[in-house]
Amino acid sequence: MPSKLTRDQEREVYRQFVDIVVDGMDIKTLVQIVTDQLNDYYEDCSSIELKEEIDNYDDELYRELVENVQIEDADQQYQHLQEIKYDREVD
Repeated sequence: MPSKLTRDQEREVYRQFVDIVVDGMDIKTLVQIVTDQLNDYYEDCSSIELKEEIDNYDDELYRELVENVQIEDADQQYQHLQEIKYDREVD
């Protein structure tokens, strides 16, 4: 059994392990992990915190997303979301 590691050594072991695990992941897996973590983060935000986060990202986006979730037709809502995304890719 290896000798007891210092906290810094243990930290370096898990950092190296993380590097190996991430190197072995495909893009789809990486995107899923980031998506899950962001969903968890924003789920824990208050309404005010969520609006601030979105406003800091883009000051028009919160309003557009609120409009989008109020569209009742799922196809129209999907199309509108695609337009929102496209507008940000172009800018």
